[in-house]
Amino acid sequence: MEVTSVEPAAACEKPADLVRRILAGEGSAEEELVRRYRRGVSIIIRRITNDAFVSDDMCQETFRLALTKIRRGDLRDAERLSGFMCSLARNLAIESCRQAPKLAPLDEAEAAGSFSDPAPNQLHRLLQQERAAAIRQVLKELRSSRDRELLYRFYIAEEDKDQICADLGLSRLHFNRVLYRARERFRELYENVIKSES
Repeated sequence: MEVTSVEPAAACEKPADLVRRILAGEGSAEEELVRRYRRGVSIIIRRITNDAFVSDDMCQETFRLALTKIRRGDLRDAERLSGFMCSLARNLAIESCRQAPKLAPLDEAEAAGSFSDPAPNQLHRLLQQERAAAIRQVLKELRSSRDRELLYRFYIAEEDKDQICADLGLSRLHFNRVLYRARERFRELYENVIKSES
């Protein structure tokens, strides 16, 4: 959906009214959704993926999925439409990054067969050990035991998301919110640890 203009009256419309119009099948409401949230969704996705081409595709996918979920009734509180759109964009972008192959393009030297030793050198091993120690310390310092468990099981033990949701009594959407908040609290503590050590 390509949108070129913004109507001032529509810009003042409450999120719940916009959702109601989408549920009623109004095409202009779908265009208004894109108009209102395209910039924010695009910024969120681009920050995570760091790729303009992927960002454009993911942006379209975000709106397609948002409309599907709204029509299906997955948005329980229409006044929280903005948060819903942000979470959806963030989750799709993160999932896209997880599924992307971690292959770096070969440069000319590698193409010619000149490969460096893949084993980490002593400095690299030392830095890894220091980083691992800092991460363990931060995990212990997290106040919430649920944050500790969630971060450990998802990122370190690499357990299945559905299994963690079942064990902790979370829906997939709620899981993403809880994980995001846990990551933010972890990041803040981790940055403080790094600052104190430097």
